Amino acid sequence: MIILALDSALSSCSAAVIKDGVLLSGVFEDRLRGQAERLLPLCQQVCTAAGVTFDQLDAIAVTRGPGTFTGVRIGLAAAKGLALALKVPLIGITTLEVVAHQAANALEPSFAGQVAVAHDARRGEVYYQSFAVANGALSAVSAPMAVPLNVVADHVNDNIKVIAGTGAGLLRDHLPEKVLSGLLFPDVQQQPTAAMIGHMAVGRFSKAGSSDTVTPLYLRAPDAIAATPITYPFQNQ
Repeated sequence: MIILALDSALSSCSAAVIKDGVLLSGVFEDRLRGQAERLLPLCQQVCTAAGVTFDQLDAIAVTRGPGTFTGVRIGLAAAKGLALALKVPLIGITTLEVVAHQAANALEPSFAGQVAVAHDARRGEVYYQSFAVANGALSAVSAPMAVPLNVVADHVNDNIKVIAGTGAGLLRDHLPEKVLSGLLFPDVQQQPTAAMIGHMAVGRFSKAGSSDTVTPLYLRAPDAIAATPITYPFQNQ
């Protein structure tokens, strides 16, 4: 089974090819701009490096949010277009799940507790979700949500031992010292990597859907709002 995974949901752009659970090739680029122009060339690049053609792909995997509205749309549009053209299933995974797995992989195998992921949502908020880790397996404890930083301490309970994500550093200024002293902030990639997306997609292949069934995860309204219409005097004549 060969899976092409891709991501552009936050402030990076990445693609990877995974065959039978083994990473064949992957590229990760930090970039706030130019994702629309870069993502599909990255997909071609990793396929070429892996010695794989598009018609050999068995599935496409992509992050579906939360993240920037533009980044999520770019990634989903590219993934849906590829899945539709190649007539292969599409697997959607959230950015919170991916980073939770990346953080869990850096922990000791004996670790038992909860990992929370916080992505910078701007406007004084984080996208937040907590996961339980036991015997290397993760399961969601809370639903994904947009949480204002001034109340984020209410969501960090005693069971949470690890904080990861692009907004992890923001939490340091909004949590009491007694809570911070019991937390780990692992030195791992804080953005989703296509390599991890692909590895996770292997286990979800049996539940893969069509391009129509994978929808974006938006946790709040877009930052941009429609302009207020202006009526000029001559229009009333």
